[in-house]
Amino acid sequence: MHLEVQQQELYLWLGWAPLAELMEAMTELSTTPNTFVRFTFSESTFESLGELLARVEECHATPDPYRTHPRQLSMERLASAANELHQQAQLLQNRLAEPGVTHALSIQKEVASRAFLDAWATIHRQLSSGGGPRLPLVGCTGQADVSLEWGW
Repeated sequence: MHLEVQQQELYLWLGWAPLAELMEAMTELSTTPNTFVRFTFSESTFESLGELLARVEECHATPDPYRTHPRQLSMERLASAANELHQQAQLLQNRLAEPGVTHALSIQKEVASRAFLDAWATIHRQLSSGGGPRLPLVGCTGQADVSLEWGW
């Protein structure tokens, strides 16, 4: 998927699969009954990621999937979501590095934790590739166009 913020001359290419995997892992981590491994994400972050994925699905379902989606996304909300995800990934990574923590986790929760970290690492690499923005993202304003790019 291609995100373009014309006001800031910012172009980002993100894979939809890691975004979908990230959303799935976030849901798993935030709904676990075990408070020791539960991670909470703001409603705004869930909404922003869900909206981004919905736009990708809508683009894909159109007769011309390469056209830019007619509705833009708020860069401020996307940046806030990225900052929160980055912070949560760092916290989770630190928690998993503590001695004996992985022994206390069920295999399912450890897999969800690793899936979240792997998906975020992929997205983080994509964000910063080619001199892209560095996290935390500050001062992101304007609207982003969403379109699909195949074969990159």
